[in-house]
Amino acid sequence: MADGGKDVATPSADPGFVADEVPEIGGPGTLVIKERAVSRVAVAAALTVPAVVRQVGGMSKLTGRELPRADVSVGEHSVSVNLYVALAWPCRIADAGAAIAEKVGRALNDIIGLPLHQLNVLVVGTSPAGSPEPSAPSDAAAFRPRPPTASPAAVPVALVLSLVLLGVAFVAGREFLIAHDTIDGAPWIANAVNWIAELHWQPWMIGAAAACVVVGAILVVLGLKPRTKTHTGAGSKASQYPMVWLRPTDVARICSDHAGSVPGVDSARTTVTPKRVTVDVHRAAGGTNGSTAAVESVRAAVEPTIALLADTRTVRVRVKESKA
Repeated sequence: MADGGKDVATPSADPGFVADEVPEIGGPGTLVIKERAVSRVAVAAALTVPAVVRQVGGMSKLTGRELPRADVSVGEHSVSVNLYVALAWPCRIADAGAAIAEKVGRALNDIIGLPLHQLNVLVVGTSPAGSPEPSAPSDAAAFRPRPPTASPAAVPVALVLSLVLLGVAFVAGREFLIAHDTIDGAPWIANAVNWIAELHWQPWMIGAAAACVVVGAILVVLGLKPRTKTHTGAGSKASQYPMVWLRPTDVARICSDHAGSVPGVDSARTTVTPKRVTVDVHRAAGGTNGSTAAVESVRAAVEPTIALLADTRTVRVRVKESKA
């Protein structure tokens, strides 16, 4: 999800999946929530409070000390946050602090799944109301995250072209040295031009021209092709925008973890596709609960997580009895 920080046991998945992707399967594993991911959720939630302003200009931008920022300590069952904020002036600090605590606590509980043990709000800056930092946008787009995407499809072509240009530079340098009698050798460019000048019409030129058209069209398509989205957004009631981005395999692991916590379930395996989340659970043969009750219990455990995703997916639960 994010990098750096302390790890906590929990499973990890972002918007827009390609229909022909291989489904991600989540089996036994551990969900790891990094402190930086918790910090980003806390900062995004704090920015939904009208009194909180973003400050990223001046030395703060150079030193990475922009506001708001959060120092996070993640425990096994809770999380503690020191949140540094700048408030619009004038405002009632006590009311702003209460609103920040409510928004951040709800977001951490909804997104991270850990209750807020302690939140310390430190007001370290102010900004006159109606006069935001020149370098910090004041609208909602200032903190709206962008979904992670795959590398552009044109990257291989760009790499090949860069190697070709390096080759051209080498040939040009060689020709320059030959022209100034620095090195000996036959001039490649002059010989190539003379060879082309002596060419006459040949049937193979039709095929060569057609191949050039095809290659050119492919390059145009690759250049215009949008980058593939690799994650799905996860939001909360505290924000209208996604706060964190998850890979399909992360969503699968989270669902498997929640399904595995249902009483009577021995193991759970989740498959995530762009339209559906399928949870296969195994339970002990002859369990006290019937198959229908087990399906509803697993669905109730998984659906709250799926509801937080930006992309709508249906949930299907399949229950199998483990062999004795």
